[in-house]
Amino acid sequence: MRIYLIAPAPDDASDTTAEISMAGVKTPYTLSAAAGIVSVAALLPQEARIRLCDEVVQEVDLEAEADLVGLSINVSQVARGLELAAAFRRRGIPVVLGGAHVSLAPELFRGKADAIVIGEFETAAPRFAADLKAGGLQPEYRCGQADMADTPLPRWDLYPNDRAISGVVQTSRGCPFDCTFCDVIQYVGRKQRHKPPERVLAELRQLYDLGYREISLSDDNFTVYRQRTRALLEALIAWNGTDGRDPVRFSTQISIDAARDPDLLAMCNRAGLRQVFVGIETGNPESLAEANKRQNLRIDLGDACRTVVGAGLTIRAGLIVGFDHDGLDCFERQFAFAQSLPIVGFNVSALVAPYATPLYAEMKRAGRIVDEDTHRLAAGTRMTNLIPARMTREQLTEGRDWLKAALLAPDAAMARFENYARTLGSPCQDMSRSAWAKASARRHPLHELVPLMMKDKGARRVIEGVRDLIAARPEIGYDLTSILTLHLSECARAAGHRPRIGRQLEAVP
Repeated sequence: MRIYLIAPAPDDASDTTAEISMAGVKTPYTLSAAAGIVSVAALLPQEARIRLCDEVVQEVDLEAEADLVGLSINVSQVARGLELAAAFRRRGIPVVLGGAHVSLAPELFRGKADAIVIGEFETAAPRFAADLKAGGLQPEYRCGQADMADTPLPRWDLYPNDRAISGVVQTSRGCPFDCTFCDVIQYVGRKQRHKPPERVLAELRQLYDLGYREISLSDDNFTVYRQRTRALLEALIAWNGTDGRDPVRFSTQISIDAARDPDLLAMCNRAGLRQVFVGIETGNPESLAEANKRQNLRIDLGDACRTVVGAGLTIRAGLIVGFDHDGLDCFERQFAFAQSLPIVGFNVSALVAPYATPLYAEMKRAGRIVDEDTHRLAAGTRMTNLIPARMTREQLTEGRDWLKAALLAPDAAMARFENYARTLGSPCQDMSRSAWAKASARRHPLHELVPLMMKDKGARRVIEGVRDLIAARPEIGYDLTSILTLHLSECARAAGHRPRIGRQLEAVP
């Protein structure tokens, strides 16, 4: 049995790939390895001959000899995923579709594949495998919620690990918060389920042995259940950098209210957790209340960010424009707010109402949804699928683009780099020991980015400025270099140096 598992490229290479792919480098690189397909591969029959493709860094082999093709699809991959499914089915190869958006909107995919998987595949995997061996897949497999303690080790041995900067270990599923624009809880639920620390360590050892020295702890909210967080951090502290191992630099996602627990933040630093994504969203309390982002209310966001960064955790923040309380002045207000924070990198997006969310239902009732855009726009895009209350869709897109460009401008970026370097707490371990290249891997893409961006006067000023900051604080050099890499990639993308992603299908008859 030959099985070909594919993670399709996002449909909009200018927007939705900005946070996962490197621009300005010749060889395609992903910031985080595609964990979905390696996890599915581990659930398939052991005797199967499995081949993986992450289209962000590889071309899909449209002529592949396969008995089954599986595609894992989120909202940003819908068009490309359906395109690939049709191409393989024209060759007579059965196709199964799964992933977040297939689970949220199964009606969109019925009839477009030989089978669809709705929900978390682990609970249906034994039945799927039996049907596969018997030669007759069911049209649909409806799955329950998986026990995180029972998930097998992902098949990272099949992945092109030399093309990924960060490995991935999923540490939980679910989030107790109910932000109106978030579809995560619609897919995996509000009751968070945790992977036991010993299972997390087993996956960390696997990735470490493959050469990874940066690993993302995939978690919808790493710090929300403090007792569980402390237990996992204690395990990471005991493992990371001990027994002759190089330190691993971890990243994850937290909510800003973690700033209220300085002891927990100190444990994060000791464990090697150096970068966190935080959905800051906006400095406007009315907009936060509108989105039910209650964890960001009743807290001074500026002070909280300074506390988190001061504890040694680099923040990459999400910013959203286009809430109903946002007028045309929101773009300049968001810029001023961002410039006041010790944060260099921002994901800037127009507000999107994902399918199956409370925001989508509310906007649909009000006649404010643009249906043709709903199944192609992901959070983080410059476009929106809703009609804003206090501006046009075009004005929202233009304002979002202005805000992104203003934050990337050399003077603004350098001011934030300086604020960040003044504020960031020192690491508890010498992260420079991990260097930049993984074992048996090619050089880090920063080696390509710096010569390219040095040709631009503004980018050169930032590069030279960051070098001075590293000279002044060498203990945070790894952190500064990592953030500079992401910043230069974004600048390269803005300048038109697009990553090579995807492939046309003209070769398919």
